[in-house]
Amino acid sequence: MARAGRSIPNRPRIARHPRNWGWSVALTPFETVSEWPSISVVTPNTNLFLDSFETVSEWPSLSIDRDQNFVLAPFETVSEWPEITVTVPVKPGDSLTGADGQAEWNGALWGAGTDVNLLLPVDGWLGTPNIDNNNVPRPGRHGAWNARKLAQQRIVSLRLQPNSAGDPAAVDELLDEILAVTGIPETEEPLPLVIKGYGTPKVAFGQIIDRVIVMDGDYNAGLPTVGLVIACGDPRLYGLDPRGATVPTGSPTSLLNSGNTATHPLIRLEGPLTQPVLTNETLGRTLEFSIVLSADEVLEIDTDNGTVTLGDDNRMSTLTGSSVPVQDFVLAAGSNRIVYTCSADGSNGADLTWRDATL
Repeated sequence: MARAGRSIPNRPRIARHPRNWGWSVALTPFETVSEWPSISVVTPNTNLFLDSFETVSEWPSLSIDRDQNFVLAPFETVSEWPEITVTVPVKPGDSLTGADGQAEWNGALWGAGTDVNLLLPVDGWLGTPNIDNNNVPRPGRHGAWNARKLAQQRIVSLRLQPNSAGDPAAVDELLDEILAVTGIPETEEPLPLVIKGYGTPKVAFGQIIDRVIVMDGDYNAGLPTVGLVIACGDPRLYGLDPRGATVPTGSPTSLLNSGNTATHPLIRLEGPLTQPVLTNETLGRTLEFSIVLSADEVLEIDTDNGTVTLGDDNRMSTLTGSSVPVQDFVLAAGSNRIVYTCSADGSNGADLTWRDATL
């Protein structure tokens, strides 16, 4: 019999650790998204000035196995070359056909066998240019002290007649061809004028200083006259074919100028050499240079322009005191005995080029 106020207590339960304590659970790939409220900024004419900054290109790391072979499929390579432009100077007389009565101005041919007649007379070509007479009167007696005579520039006058009589309307086409080659150049460089009469043609170098074209009755008939005046600063007439020779070291050599007046040669001295000396024994004139050239160097002496250069450098300062001025080293009319020596080396000799000159 049970007693009042008492009961049988429940059996206590002991809690234990769950069996999955310390387990690792692998999660599948998932993405997190940051949510930002949209921002709208409205401002008029805003300038943002950034400080100097650097950008860095990030490249994935490369892994290359040793002794790995790559097999490329057939492919084609294309070589790109810049466009090459070659400018060849006009060779005087190259346009002449051999016919008598032709004139060539900087490659343009007029006269016999062309559509442009060369009219006579041609003034100033064969005659002597004006001569400076520098004689000084002698005081107290007859006559004057003789001085050297120097020619002034040569002025040549030509008259051309474009022949479009068969089609007078084509007259301007022929005139345009003349105008195209008789303009005023941008430099002072003289251009070649070649004239052939009945004999051997000769060349002079100058620039056009006047051109006269009259639109008259002859123009309407397709036979206008064009007058040209050409000033040649160098009054000499030259042979078309340049001459050239190499003077060996220590071996006197005769060089011929078949004209009637002195001509200025272009001289090239090729190294290796030391203290070169070039002498024209016919005139008793010497060029000596205190200079040493290596095997790949060339000293160029332009006796017409009076320059001495090594590449782009001026070497006039190497001319010694025993020399004549560079412009005075000429080849006289006729034969000239030239001697070339060096204190060392100079086995390549001295190269000279020139044209026969006539006044």
